[in-house]
Amino acid sequence: MQTAAPAGTATSREATLEVSGLSHDGRGVARRDGKTVFIAGALPGEQVRARVTRGKARFEEARLLEVLRASPERRTPPCPHFGRCGGCTLQHLSPGAQLAAQQQQLASAFERIAGLRPAHWLEPVASESFGYRARARLAVAWDPATRRAALGFRRGASRAVEALDACPVLAPEASALIAPLGALIATLDAPGRVRELWLATGEPGLALGVACAPAPDAADRARLEAFAAAHGTVLHVGRLPGDGGAPHWSEGGPALRYAAAAGGPVLEFQPWDFTQANRSVNRALIARVLEELAPGPGDRVLDLFCGLGNFTLPLAGRATRVIGVEGDAALLARARHNARANGLDNAEFVAADLAVAPAGAAWARGRYDLVLLDPPRSGAAALLPALAKLGARRIAYVSCDAATLARDAGMLCARGAWSLHRAGVFAMFPQTAHFESLAIFEARPQRPRLSGSGRER
Repeated sequence: MQTAAPAGTATSREATLEVSGLSHDGRGVARRDGKTVFIAGALPGEQVRARVTRGKARFEEARLLEVLRASPERRTPPCPHFGRCGGCTLQHLSPGAQLAAQQQQLASAFERIAGLRPAHWLEPVASESFGYRARARLAVAWDPATRRAALGFRRGASRAVEALDACPVLAPEASALIAPLGALIATLDAPGRVRELWLATGEPGLALGVACAPAPDAADRARLEAFAAAHGTVLHVGRLPGDGGAPHWSEGGPALRYAAAAGGPVLEFQPWDFTQANRSVNRALIARVLEELAPGPGDRVLDLFCGLGNFTLPLAGRATRVIGVEGDAALLARARHNARANGLDNAEFVAADLAVAPAGAAWARGRYDLVLLDPPRSGAAALLPALAKLGARRIAYVSCDAATLARDAGMLCARGAWSLHRAGVFAMFPQTAHFESLAIFEARPQRPRLSGSGRER
């Protein structure tokens, strides 16, 4: 008689599983012995054989061994680095199915976390599947034994660098620099000093940031400058501090530019400034925000987490006044410059730490007709009580994390002052599990208060 294998043996840790969905990070989701199992590389609707590699009280992680029944949406990943490079996780899923999975994730987050459904769903917005990414930050690992530099993204959850010669999701002019940069680093006197490469494309233009620790000597800097000149790119050399913080950059070269909208403001930026990676989807997102908020003459607009003015300046072209609030001093300076360069004198910019409640700040005591917020992944929970006091008729919330958006939506709508009017997905990062969302909140009419005699005040 065959006995069951004890827990922890190879037999007990391998299983045939039915995949029912995708997780927020693009892994297949299945169930085994009452636990959720996350399987990298598996797709919904598939039957797979997998091996459990990590077990916790409520979930397990597994490695895909074999696809026994493939999803009709499965495709062959075009990039040979897929499965090792941490940059893309969904190249094996068709573009249409990627978009559908993101819509499902957003809807699930609203219902599961906040018990909400938007009154109307926006049509999802996508772009070209490849060659869309306008900027990238590449890690560099120098191997003195082979005298070769590995340039690329980190592998999964590790610190190891997946060496790339090109990247299909990058803008072609940026991707074409990767292999020559690897060859250049091998010619430097101190190649191990180069730790990161920042690539950014403008409309037009190309910039290269080389972050070093410590700074390169004069000979190596001359080699970097010659490379930049030969490839028609603006060079910036950065020095990485000893504490592992962000590089300190030079700004000797001209800034890059991109158009926020057809015929709209043009914004200047540097490779290290935060800008959206997908220009066409960014323009579609700005256009939708303008349509949904519908600012007009006489409207005052508050733009929280305004960055370098991506939404502020298009809003200023239609509203009477826009107040942009941002915590990054360098981005705030860039926003002010961009407003002046576009001849917009009705945009005002204020420095504030938006991770904490405003506590009586002047900008938070004003009255606004419309509010836009575009917070980081952590969301904007600290600001939500203040939003209720601004008198706005509509809020547009742009989010890069469905879970924190749903959490904040639940808080906004909890007391009945706001309703979730519209929401939708903007596929800013094809081939990955990341996406942007837009939620539109409408102020509900407030019931008049009654005096003790029952009459309206």
